[in-house]
Amino acid sequence: FASAGSKVKQFVINITAWSLGVEGFVGAILARNSFKGHLPLGLGNVAMMFNMDISVNKLSGELPLLLSKLQMLEYLNLSQNTFDGYIPEQLDHMVSIKAIVLSHNKLSGEIPKSLEKLQYIQVLDLSFHRVEGEIPSGGKFANLSLESFLGNYALCELPNS
Repeated sequence: FASAGSKVKQFVINITAWSLGVEGFVGAILARNSFKGHLPLGLGNVAMMFNMDISVNKLSGELPLLLSKLQMLEYLNLSQNTFDGYIPEQLDHMVSIKAIVLSHNKLSGEIPKSLEKLQYIQVLDLSFHRVEGEIPSGGKFANLSLESFLGNYALCELPNS
C-alpha cells in the first residue's frame, strides 16, 4: 500500500501479448486499467465466460469476430475505448447475451440487422459512435429506447417512436 504522500503509478500492460488458453472462468472485470492494444485473439477460446467488462481503457482496432465465439457470455462492456470499424454481424452468435455496452468508441457503418436474433438482449448501448442508416425494428429492438443510440447523428429514428 502507498502512504498518503506518495504517488501510485498506474499499471499499464499491452494485452496483445495475452495467451488465454483457459477453457473457462466466470468473468473478466478489467475496467479502468489503461490497457492498450487490441483484444487478444485467445479470448475466443474462453468458452465459459459469463461476464466481460474491459471498459474505460485504451483498447483500439476493430471489434474482433472472436467475440461471437463467447456463446455463454451474458454481459459485455467494451465502452469508452477507441475501437473502430464496423459492428460485427456475427455478434448474433452470442446466444446467451443480455447486455452489450459499446458506447463511446469510434464504430461506424450500419447496425447489423442480424442483431435482431438476440433473444435475451435487454441492454444494447450503441450510443456515441458514427453509425448510420436505419435502426433495426425486429426482435428486441422494439423494446429499446432512443437513449441506446444517442450521439449517432446519421442514424434514423427507432420505428414507432
